[in-house]
Amino acid sequence: MTQFLQYGYVFLWAILAVLTFFIGRKQGPVGYLLSVFFVFMTVWYGLRAFGNLPVFDGVWGYIFRGLLVVFLAVIVFIWWKSRKAAAENNDDNREQ
Repeated sequence: MTQFLQYGYVFLWAILAVLTFFIGRKQGPVGYLLSVFFVFMTVWYGLRAFGNLPVFDGVWGYIFRGLLVVFLAVIVFIWWKSRKAAAENNDDNREQ
């Protein structure tokens, strides 16, 4: 990957972090967690672009993938709980 694209990815993740933070006000905890995820991605790609660290190779690559799985699981769990609560709230409103 060229150096220009590495810098581009860092700025892309940073822009997404800021946008999801502002959108997170409407979405609740899922939006804020997505913002934290994009901050993590910004830092991780920044370590590669600006620090020339091999963060996608070897043990660091496995750590990265593991953290992605954890973020995915937590985001899906929070989203599922909020959907379930909203559905129960709608059912309660219909009964009244």
